[in-house]
Amino acid sequence: MKKLMIICAAIASLTTMAFCTKTDNNPKIESFVNTYFPQATIAATVPDGREFDVMLSDNTKLEFDRKVEWKEIDCEHSTIYTFVPSALVPQQITDYVSQKYPENTTIVKISKDGRNWDIELNNDIEIEFNKNFEVIDIDF
Repeated sequence: MKKLMIICAAIASLTTMAFCTKTDNNPKIESFVNTYFPQATIAATVPDGREFDVMLSDNTKLEFDRKVEWKEIDCEHSTIYTFVPSALVPQQITDYVSQKYPENTTIVKISKDGRNWDIELNNDIEIEFNKNFEVIDIDF
């Protein structure tokens, strides 16, 4: 019985280590990080089905789809990047935020799918836009 428990513990440890270590990075992900987050490095890349979850050294979280296109960027807990790089935010969203919210309001999280865009501001307001960049929901 003890041997079985030791074997199970060893397998669990190896499995955990496999998910916590850096895997071979996709060149497209590396290029994305080097372009938009040059002060950070890739700490871990974890395949999640047909997608990739990426953690950067500054605690920025990235999610890429199966075509290695970004789906989500989360800078909320970043130690370097306190907001999503403006080059990744559609101009319509940037314009809306700058018109409706004070100057010190930034976008800390953005996600997109085939139909909608979701953002979270540094004041915890969440805004959802449709594919035409019209606001469809605001969560205070």
